[in-house]
Amino acid sequence: MAYRLGVDVGGTFTDILLIDEASGRTWRAKTASTPADQSVGVLRGIEKVCAEAEIGLAEIDAVLHGTTIATNAILEGKGAKVGLVTTRGFRQVLQIARSFVPGGLAGWIIWPKPEPLAPLELTVEAVERVASDGAVITPLDEEAITGQLRRLREFGVQALAVSLINSFANADHEKRIGKIAEREMPGIPVSLSSSVLPELREYERTITTVANSYVQPHVARYVTSLAGQLAANGVHGELAVLRSDGGLASPEIAAANPVSLLLSGPAGGVAGAVWAAEQAGFSDFLTFDMGGTSTDVALVLAGTTLLTLLGVLAVAGSERVGGRFAARAGLRRFAGAVHLGIDPLETAMSWEHFGSLLAQRHAKLKPLLMDQKFLAGIGNIYSDEILWGAGLRWDRMSDSLT
Repeated sequence: MAYRLGVDVGGTFTDILLIDEASGRTWRAKTASTPADQSVGVLRGIEKVCAEAEIGLAEIDAVLHGTTIATNAILEGKGAKVGLVTTRGFRQVLQIARSFVPGGLAGWIIWPKPEPLAPLELTVEAVERVASDGAVITPLDEEAITGQLRRLREFGVQALAVSLINSFANADHEKRIGKIAEREMPGIPVSLSSSVLPELREYERTITTVANSYVQPHVARYVTSLAGQLAANGVHGELAVLRSDGGLASPEIAAANPVSLLLSGPAGGVAGAVWAAEQAGFSDFLTFDMGGTSTDVALVLAGTTLLTLLGVLAVAGSERVGGRFAARAGLRRFAGAVHLGIDPLETAMSWEHFGSLLAQRHAKLKPLLMDQKFLAGIGNIYSDEILWGAGLRWDRMSDSLT
């Protein structure tokens, strides 16, 4: 018989679901997660569910794994010490961000601005410049960047992110810096923005690349350990890791591009909830996924998951605004807007107005959308993004929903 195994690792519990593909019969198991090495909790759960089903581990054909390990590393501020390479003149790209300050005119006085994932003291500049059309304006000064990389090595960085201006149009300088880094910083993982997120907008591209570096050592160790322990214990079925778009990645791809795993748990939960709601005859609903570390909320309208190009994670009492956080890696298709702690003032219009506009198309949700407590709780979904995800557009000139 063919068996498929689903594994969901959270901050507190690890859940296992075993399915007999021939009969559709299922078995479930729940074990405590093991933060020191999550693979230990996974194997315990697999052994437990296989014992209940009275099958051997070798009979498992596929292991489909959803994990919050990357998300939790950022939420808890337990990622790697990241060094960042930018183009000369763009060293403060993470500090400037979008120049957004919440609150009124004096908001900057009381706002505790969060520290970026790559601190300024570990950010160095490369003498180079590429135009928006990919033309080289200033050639890369390899001698200068070699010295800068050696300085980062002396500071003990554990991962390196490289994000040069307009590298989406021409990645040659980034790739060359990557090669130099391999020589000067052996064993240090390098993330290139031209590979992680080759898109316009230097802040979004930079923060996503830095996030990839921040979680990469942690995720790589975990995925490698899990794959090795599964094989050592007789599980020879294919291992696949859930991505942020609800799809699956091989262990090698997941380890190389871990930013694609950020918020994969919420995305997978929403995808599952949509399927379950469809079977029950519901098309408009909220999903609420509470775990040991975070709580995730998504809004589904007319059976369609809403999309966002923005991502925000609360980190150790502050918040990290990721812009188009891991957009190319998967969050572009992330089902629902899972933003934590964003002031409704950041939206383009009031939540009351937003609720009334959506209610024109979705009357069933009107009481919910007009509920102030509810809006305060999810006052973090950008209006334009959620409207776009629902296939709608608000014309500010005519003040109408189309």
